[in-house]
Amino acid sequence: MKETWKENPDFDQSKIELVPIQWLWNYRGTNPSEMIDLGNKIVDLDGLWQNVLVNGLTAPLIIRVGIKNKKFRLETGNHLIQIFKKNNIENVPVIVQIRDVCGPEASDTMTEATHNFDWGSEVLPFDENAEYLKPSDVFKSLK
Repeated sequence: MKETWKENPDFDQSKIELVPIQWLWNYRGTNPSEMIDLGNKIVDLDGLWQNVLVNGLTAPLIIRVGIKNKKFRLETGNHLIQIFKKNNIENVPVIVQIRDVCGPEASDTMTEATHNFDWGSEVLPFDENAEYLKPSDVFKSLK
């Protein structure tokens, strides 16, 4: 798989880390749609996999963390982790985005997914003024 995400100018590459699919799987949305809009066409999961094989992964997956509501969620990549797990991809690039709130009540959601997770003891103290952080700077189980 091409690592075209390394060329994406929208992200600070030093904040992107490879994270195990097994870890992400615990925080996936369990109700993603069956069809995916790629902008120029609608595809199923097999079509998404073919697109990734041809074009690579163009951006890291995004986990959002909400400071005020103490929630986090996989904001982008719920379809991707399904195909990566199915095709034995072990690690994927992920970046953490810090927001005041995350989840369906946020005004800038990237998906309509409804899954959210409470911080509990999983989230470490982190720089709340940062826009992006490495996953291991936020999640205890990735240390």
